[in-house]
Amino acid sequence: MQDYLPRRTKRQQMHRRLRYLYLSAAQWRRQVPVWIAAILIGLVAYVFALGSHLSHDLFFKAYDASPYWSLLITPAGLALAIWIMHRFFPGSAGGGIPQSIAALEPGMEKLREYCFTLRAAFGKVVLTLLGISSGATFGYEGPIVQVGAAIKYSLNRKAAQRHEGAARSFILAGGAAGVAAAFNAPLAGIMFAIEEMGRIFDMRAGSTILLSVIVAGLTTFAINGNYSYFGIVHVAMESKQAWLAVPLCGVLGGVIGGLACRVLLALSQRLPGPLHGWRAKQPILFAAGCGLALAVIGIASHGSTFGTGYFRARDIIEGHGAGLQDYGVLKLISMFISHISAVPGGMFAPSLAVGAGFGLNISQLLPFLPQAMVVLLGMVGFFAGMTRAPMTGFVIVMEMTDSSDMLIPLMATALLAASVSRLLTRRALYEGQVRLFLPQWHAKAGQIDQPPART
Repeated sequence: MQDYLPRRTKRQQMHRRLRYLYLSAAQWRRQVPVWIAAILIGLVAYVFALGSHLSHDLFFKAYDASPYWSLLITPAGLALAIWIMHRFFPGSAGGGIPQSIAALEPGMEKLREYCFTLRAAFGKVVLTLLGISSGATFGYEGPIVQVGAAIKYSLNRKAAQRHEGAARSFILAGGAAGVAAAFNAPLAGIMFAIEEMGRIFDMRAGSTILLSVIVAGLTTFAINGNYSYFGIVHVAMESKQAWLAVPLCGVLGGVIGGLACRVLLALSQRLPGPLHGWRAKQPILFAAGCGLALAVIGIASHGSTFGTGYFRARDIIEGHGAGLQDYGVLKLISMFISHISAVPGGMFAPSLAVGAGFGLNISQLLPFLPQAMVVLLGMVGFFAGMTRAPMTGFVIVMEMTDSSDMLIPLMATALLAASVSRLLTRRALYEGQVRLFLPQWHAKAGQIDQPPART
């Protein structure tokens, strides 16, 4: 009996060890698709960013040859994008962020199978780059949210279909990894997931998001190195007078951003007059008309309003904003027109460019302060006012400009702008777009017999 007990204990210990090793190996096998998806998101984000810059350069080569080429290129490009979208990639429609947030709602299995396939992700990349190469005011940072979510969901489809919580975790993690990789801003990706998409944020989603953001960020870092999206800005609030810029940028950014949010939501719901019927009946011709309007504005602004706005915003931050005093207003109008064209594209980078333009205007009211400092506050003020996402706003601007010394002023400006915006508009931008999108989707879902073939 004395010999039997130790042998039995040893067998139990061996059994527990083997069981632990088996469960550990199974857990690692489940993590492999998560890692692979995060690496792919980082690669796609790099390709998306590179393609965006090449598309921008391609358009301006034609524009430099003759500004009037834009009267042909922009309408034709937007019309072609709408035709391709309706013909080949219907699941790629929209900006990407509202669709990703809507997919987190319970009972959205059909939406996930429709909009979060590799086919839809590929179409999103192609159509967004086509819009940018046409000179429209689009960014790739919004679409990369849907692309990242689609990659993460598609490569983990079996687990997502078995567990509702897992499906939402993959969509959250993919969207966060996309933002982090696109901007080289890991904290901004996490903040975006929590603030904009994280209605069901839990510990499981948190660990998946963190792993995805790290792996996607390391992938882009390995390819492109460490960089700041808008360069490095060496500026700080060194005097008491400098704090005057915080309430000014916060209030004005909240007012302008809040009004921009109201206009965007109104345009998303219904266009004024006969434009609504025109877009519904002749979407390709309507997109061409939007392209013509963008080309006229672009020629009148000497080309400054074409494209994402990245290079103009960087010029303004670096103090090369001569002749761009009307840039904020014109870029905002271009963003509205690009949005109503229904061509897939994002508003992250354009909204920051608009904020830089208004920041330049505000800096002229405070000539005794460093222009770069006021421009940064103007960017975060408008972004937070339009999206009502203050945490994402101040983190993303801080990481994109490597301006950690400005953290407290950026934070204060973002919070003030979001509070002012709340007085002007009932719903935040993406929340409002989701509420408008869901009824449209439910009507469309009833007409879909089955989701498109998985790719």
